Amino acid sequence: MRFHGTLPVLAFLALLTHGGAALSQPMQEPQTLLWMWDRPQRFDSLPEGIGVAYLHATVQLSGEQSRTAWRQWPLRLAPGVIAVPVVHVAFDNLAPSPVNEAQQGAIAAAVEHAARHNRSGWVQLDFEARRSQRSAYVALLRRLQPLRGSVRLSATALASWCMGDPWLPAELLDEMVPMYFRMGAESARINQRLAASGSASVPACRGAAGLLLGESWPRLNGLRRRYVFHAGTWKREDFERISDTSTRPAKAMRNTPG
Repeated sequence: MRFHGTLPVLAFLALLTHGGAALSQPMQEPQTLLWMWDRPQRFDSLPEGIGVAYLHATVQLSGEQSRTAWRQWPLRLAPGVIAVPVVHVAFDNLAPSPVNEAQQGAIAAAVEHAARHNRSGWVQLDFEARRSQRSAYVALLRRLQPLRGSVRLSATALASWCMGDPWLPAELLDEMVPMYFRMGAESARINQRLAASGSASVPACRGAAGLLLGESWPRLNGLRRRYVFHAGTWKREDFERISDTSTRPAKAMRNTPG
């Protein structure tokens, strides 16, 4: 099933929010969120303290152009499961993009759409900006600031951004999520730093972490919540594999948009 516009996306969200009449009540934020990419998933229940961060839309940038693709597969969750929508920014390696004004507008529109149609009080932006795109990324975040009156804004970050290259303005975000997996050539240096200190160099990166199921996880101090990525499709037996206490978040946060 493919979603090409607002009405199909709303149909998808009707599945996701089934039983959501009580969503106006305060909800305890999950300590662990399962990153769910664009694959069919259905969970009648999830263990306590676990929510999902699902792909809501992908904005593909190619040269001066952009194209937004909405989630193709339905995500069926039990009532009460907290679900954070994620907007992913993808690139065409054959046509580098400057992330111009129109492209920033397309990304912002997808994030705004996710903010209007979510039940978590959070929206996450997944944008691995290249060095030449950093100023445009900051401009995009400034453009998104009005949303922070009603939802909180989370953003994934390359682990290097949270170590020796802290360029992303923390004041423009409510959460930064360093991705401690598939770190390439910098993996040894970053893991050495984490083993020695138990935390990222940048204070804003210490509250959350992105991890990969099946890889060794660093022991992190003061972690409030973790996002866990699965290279395939989540299965119920995977829940046992994410119970490692070495990275268990210290304390759940209340969902109070600010």
